[in-house]
Amino acid sequence: MAKERPPIKPASREEFRLAMKKFAEDVGVELEMIEREQARLMLRDAMTFSPPMPVGGGRGLSIAAHKAGKNKLGNDVRRIFIPQDSPTKGKSVFLRQIVNAVRLGGGVDGGFGAEWLEVYTSQTASKVRSLSPILQKIMNDTDHQRSFQKASNYLNKANIHGTYRPIAGVTSQPRPIHDRYKGAVGGRWPRGAPIGGPQYYIQSTDALNAYIAERQQKVGWVKAGYADALAKVPMPVTTAGVSRNYGAYDAPWVDANKAGFGSYSYTKTSNSVSAVIGNNIGNINGVADESDVKNVVYGNRVANLQATLQRRRDQLVKRANKRGRK
Repeated sequence: MAKERPPIKPASREEFRLAMKKFAEDVGVELEMIEREQARLMLRDAMTFSPPMPVGGGRGLSIAAHKAGKNKLGNDVRRIFIPQDSPTKGKSVFLRQIVNAVRLGGGVDGGFGAEWLEVYTSQTASKVRSLSPILQKIMNDTDHQRSFQKASNYLNKANIHGTYRPIAGVTSQPRPIHDRYKGAVGGRWPRGAPIGGPQYYIQSTDALNAYIAERQQKVGWVKAGYADALAKVPMPVTTAGVSRNYGAYDAPWVDANKAGFGSYSYTKTSNSVSAVIGNNIGNINGVADESDVKNVVYGNRVANLQATLQRRRDQLVKRANKRGRK
């Protein structure tokens, strides 16, 4: 059974800088090369610990992370849009529309208003089949006014309680609606949170699936900014002149979204080095802050530097003990 990895203790940028400096001094390597190594590893860590991630967190460059991101996007979209040709998915939705239209009323002398007329005239055979037999007869009444009055009487007797989220109508342009809704919640709905507005009908299941597939291509968009930055950080070079590809990863779904949003700059003085790495889309709507990405990355790098340094010390002690036994 695999040993469970302990959680990463978040750290600050200053803690990371001191750990990097100590490592360079103790190992006797050039600080610039350590900075390059750690910058590249940090950016891979940022991709690993930023959404999407599979259940349990981490592994943000895995196939499971990609699948989790696609599933989350698909589920979010399906909460907003209901295909008109899918009576099962739309079951009870048409009832909510009817309830809201009756409650709003708004007509002259207690008659039906615009909301009822919209619901009544937009009904289809599949929508009506999702209703109870009594409501089916009511909606099939050919007289608008009489149908409204029957629905009002029936729903009052049925004593229906609760909040019925309205259906705003039919759309053939889901993207602006989806963007508006997810923008209001920072791009990611917390578990169990409401979508923030009415649902919409979309023309068909095929249209809904096509839209979801289109947007799923952008899963990994935030991570791609870190990937851009990683590509700009020079590889560290050993004393023998060999380049080391620290931070290498295999996630084509991330690379497909690279669009130049990563940044890297570097300055060096006689006794210090300083690098600034960034992702211009990595914290859109606070996604990175919400996941504590930055401090988790610092914490992971500090822990790895300390562990590597300890291994090197252990190896030196082991070699010294071997020489002492000769």
